[in-house]
Amino acid sequence: MNKQIVNSMSSPFTGGMVYLVEDTEVQTFRKEKYSVHVRYYVCKDTGEQFTSEEQDEQLCNELYNQYRIRHGIPFPDEIRKIREHYGLSHSQITKIVGFGQNQWSQYENGNLPSESNGKSIAAIRSREGMLSMLESSRNQFDESTFSRIKKNILCASDMDCNDAPYFYFYGNSKRGVNNGYSEMNPNKLQCMVQLIVSKEKNGVPKTKLNKEMYYVDFYSYKKYGRSISGLAYRAIQYGPVPEHYETVYDHVQGLIKKSIETSADFEYDLLFCDSPDTSALSKEDINVINQVMSVLVDMKRADVVALSHKENGWINYKDHHNIIPYDEAYSLKAF
Repeated sequence: MNKQIVNSMSSPFTGGMVYLVEDTEVQTFRKEKYSVHVRYYVCKDTGEQFTSEEQDEQLCNELYNQYRIRHGIPFPDEIRKIREHYGLSHSQITKIVGFGQNQWSQYENGNLPSESNGKSIAAIRSREGMLSMLESSRNQFDESTFSRIKKNILCASDMDCNDAPYFYFYGNSKRGVNNGYSEMNPNKLQCMVQLIVSKEKNGVPKTKLNKEMYYVDFYSYKKYGRSISGLAYRAIQYGPVPEHYETVYDHVQGLIKKSIETSADFEYDLLFCDSPDTSALSKEDINVINQVMSVLVDMKRADVVALSHKENGWINYKDHHNIIPYDEAYSLKAF
């Protein structure tokens, strides 16, 4: 348990001092047990506990994320993509899967499906699964609408068929605690890299960029319960690095590479980005990047490496060069 005074807050009960408590607890959700990170405030005078909306949302997201992974239930962005992939309206897809009115749209907005509904959603990721459910719901549509929907499905590909850019960036990675429970979106990843690099007006070596990426993603997880890039990070000798980082940076569009030679005949690359594309980033994403880069941009490469070596995420996983689970975001010292 970590407990510290919050100087910027007064108790809503007495106006006195407040502690911020951070701990790991086992909580029961839908009759199952999950280990989650909890954050709450304690009034120093009365000992009463209270939480903010942000803390409640973080806990809820962590429980939902773990439940989705355990039971194979798609995430909200995946649920939306299923509907859009087949060109269906909310009303049409609700009739096909047999859900109650407005349930599908609620799931797209973050509501957690039951296990049975979640498995039904997962089943229609494949074209065969979708066609099977459409046939079962044939009496819900007139003949013209049914034929049009069936044609759209037959023309669609399976959703698990990923294109080349996806594999350049993510390989065979799976969504879960090792990638920050985030959507693996090549466009969003490229926007993140471009914006970070653009802050480095004199260029940035990959060694420093690796640490900047790590801090941005893990700080995002600490604040919002999700990473930005969807990348996994590995603890190696010189600190945390994104998985396949060489391949990642080689395929990010909009980066300019300049080779620098030193007096000792050592050559390294600096990356530049003059016009970053931020269209795939949310306001929260951009704020996280700006916060992290306001601290790191003026630091030397060696200092950023040294900073990352103080983090538990590197210390606990460096010996065997293991993947760093995003749970370690809650122990970040720099942010």
